Amino acid sequence: MTNKIIPQQYAGYPGTRPPKGWVPPLGQYLNLLGVYDNESGFWMGLPLQVLSEQLVLAEKQHALDRIDIRNGQVSITVPIGTAVGASVTGEIEVPEGEIWYLRGHEIRIHQQAGLTAGDIICNFRVSRFPVSDDVAKLFYNTNDRLMATQAQIAAGDVFDHDLVLVGAYWDGAAEVKVYRDVIRDFADPDELGNALRLIGGDKLTLVATGETAAIAGGAVTVDLTAWGLRGKRLVE
Repeated sequence: MTNKIIPQQYAGYPGTRPPKGWVPPLGQYLNLLGVYDNESGFWMGLPLQVLSEQLVLAEKQHALDRIDIRNGQVSITVPIGTAVGASVTGEIEVPEGEIWYLRGHEIRIHQQAGLTAGDIICNFRVSRFPVSDDVAKLFYNTNDRLMATQAQIAAGDVFDHDLVLVGAYWDGAAEVKVYRDVIRDFADPDELGNALRLIGGDKLTLVATGETAAIAGGAVTVDLTAWGLRGKRLVE
C-alpha cells in the first residue's frame, strides 16, 4: 500500500472542522481518535490528553516490582558535633526508565542511648514539587514534621507515624479512646489524596537538622523508607 501524506489542515485533523456528514475513510491511513456528534452532525476530534490520562490510570495496574527497604530506603548519619541548624541529607532516586507509585512512607530515628545533647528535626523533599532557590519544597509543614528530643532518641526509636482512632471504651469513669500507630500514606486525605507518581531521575531527599544544641554523646542514624510499586511506564 502506498503511504499517503495528509495535510494537517485536513478534515478530521486538529485545526479544522470536517464537512457535515463527512465520514473518516477506513483502511487508507491511521485516523485520530474522534466521536460523532449527533446534534451537530460533525465528527469531533478528541484531544490526545484524553488518551494520556487513561494510560496514566493503567500504568499502576502493571506491577513490575515492589518498592520497599531493598530499593526504596535511604539511611543517613547525623554525626557528633552537628550544629544547630546544620543538616545532613540523603537521597532515594528512581532509576532511569522506571516509574514508581508510592503509598506508604516512614521516617525512623534509631535509638542512640549515648546521646547527651541535641534534638533532631526530620523532613523530606520531593524533587517534582515546587522549587525555590534551587531547593525542592519540604513535604511536611511545621506542624507535621518529625521532631525528636534528645531524651526520646536516647530512650528508643522515634517514628513519624500517624495515630489512627480505632475504637473507644468506658473505664467506669470516662471514655478512653484507642489509637493504632500506623505508617503514613500518601493517599490519605491530609497528605496527597493519591499515590505519589515518580519517574526516572526523580528523588526523595531525607533532611535531618540539628536543633537546640550540637549533637553530643553519639551519632544518630535516620532512615527514610517508601513503599509502593514499579509500574509499566506508558506516558512520558
